Amino acid sequence: MGNQNGYFQLIRDDKGMNIKLFKAEEGGENITLDEIVKYLEKNQILGIDIKSLNKAVEMAAQKDQVVTLTLNKGYPVDELMIVQVIDDNMKAVARFYPPSNDGNKISKKELLSDLENAGIKFGIKDDELDRFLKERQYCTDYVIAEGVLPRQGKNAEITYMFNTDRKAKPKRNEDGSVDFHNLDNISHIKKGDVLAKLTPADLGDIGTDIYDNKVYPNKVERKKLKHGKNIHLSEDELVMISDVDGHVTLEGEKVFVSNVYEVPADVDVSTGDITYEGSVVVKGNVRTGFKIKSGGNVEVFGAVEGAEIVSGGQIILRHGMQGMAKGVLVAKGNIIAKFIESAKVYTQGYVEAASIIQSQVSASGAVNVMGAKGNIIGGHVRSASSISAKTIGSPMGISTTVEVGVDPVLKDQMEKLKNDLEEANAKYKKLDQIVTMMKKKMELGQLDKDKVQVMKKSIEDMNLLKKEMMDYSDKIEEISEQMLGNSNAFISVTQAIYPGTKIIVGEDMKFINEELSHCKFKKKDGDIKSNPL
Repeated sequence: MGNQNGYFQLIRDDKGMNIKLFKAEEGGENITLDEIVKYLEKNQILGIDIKSLNKAVEMAAQKDQVVTLTLNKGYPVDELMIVQVIDDNMKAVARFYPPSNDGNKISKKELLSDLENAGIKFGIKDDELDRFLKERQYCTDYVIAEGVLPRQGKNAEITYMFNTDRKAKPKRNEDGSVDFHNLDNISHIKKGDVLAKLTPADLGDIGTDIYDNKVYPNKVERKKLKHGKNIHLSEDELVMISDVDGHVTLEGEKVFVSNVYEVPADVDVSTGDITYEGSVVVKGNVRTGFKIKSGGNVEVFGAVEGAEIVSGGQIILRHGMQGMAKGVLVAKGNIIAKFIESAKVYTQGYVEAASIIQSQVSASGAVNVMGAKGNIIGGHVRSASSISAKTIGSPMGISTTVEVGVDPVLKDQMEKLKNDLEEANAKYKKLDQIVTMMKKKMELGQLDKDKVQVMKKSIEDMNLLKKEMMDYSDKIEEISEQMLGNSNAFISVTQAIYPGTKIIVGEDMKFINEELSHCKFKKKDGDIKSNPL
């Protein structure tokens, strides 16, 4: 039979016990000493001459060999099956060994009984057992049992049908100005629009090992479509649909749809202040002294005067803001404006404007002033990451400060915490003086009952202040760790930066004493360096 492996057989006669080694046929594997030794040990045949046996094994690669193992004849040895369980109990591999010349052959019933005794109950391959019984190839692997692997499932997936990137930048015109006609960072939707689709988790199928134990597939992540008001789910809860016209945003794993409150003309005495949970669109102007507070985005088509706009999303001023030193813009998202003049601006996102003049601007993101004019003149402009402009300052030497490297939101929080700590410490010291004086009077018996109560109350207040000061100190330490600075922060000028400008990068400061052009300022080796663009 072609490709048969080499094997061995015990031969018993009156002179003792021998082993006959049969060489492998072409394509088969040779006998190994290790396999023979394990077989002999299993059958309690000990005290053999390993050296002689090893030499015979080497010669058996060329022709059959006979070696005397022991002068003790021993007992007949029956045909033997040795089973190895592999692949995490998913597969049983058997190797068979012939009976001694006077031993008995194994039957299928005995094979099945041996497997049962070994606990192997599932996936037994009758055809492989029959194949062995028919051809009886020894020292050869037979896969006699095979479990069923579990089918692995898939995590649930949610596909959102709107732009979930709230940091999407607006497109620019050829002159560098922002294209307000193609702002893709607000996801407008209509009633009935599909907002999201859920592909449920596929749990997979349970497998079974050869011991008839269940083998479970890996756990998968299950998900649900989560949403706020103005949204409903399909009957099978796999499709999310808007109930209203408006705009859609994703906050964490939850989808929100807000109705858009539209002001057809100006925000002025005819409308009063506007407070709205959703987005606000103003088709006209926002007049001085009025306020818009929105939980979503604010979009103004006209001019904004000395007004205040507070947004839970983005602020988009298609014309711009002439703040008259009274205007305030506060946004959790980005601020995009044609120009900003004489205003205070705070945003957790980025700022895009064609010009910023005499304004206090603080942005956690970048500040880009690269429109047609692209100038920053006067005021104090701060960004955690970068400030880019065509020109900074003025040939007239107008005092202008640009600052990068530390999140201004954190910096302001730090300053407030330090002030609060200082005030609390001052109150504590004042109370401490009062309590110390009262204790002395008490020791002298000069403190009446009313004053004793005052002293007790002062001690209680001191304990509260001590706790407050500890909380302030902890928060200061926490924010300090977050304010380590952005080593990649930079200030970029594509045209000119003028004398009178102060540059701050992290904790370092540099005054511009001569006009420079086409340069980038960045901290290197502890100093602010200027490099050409």
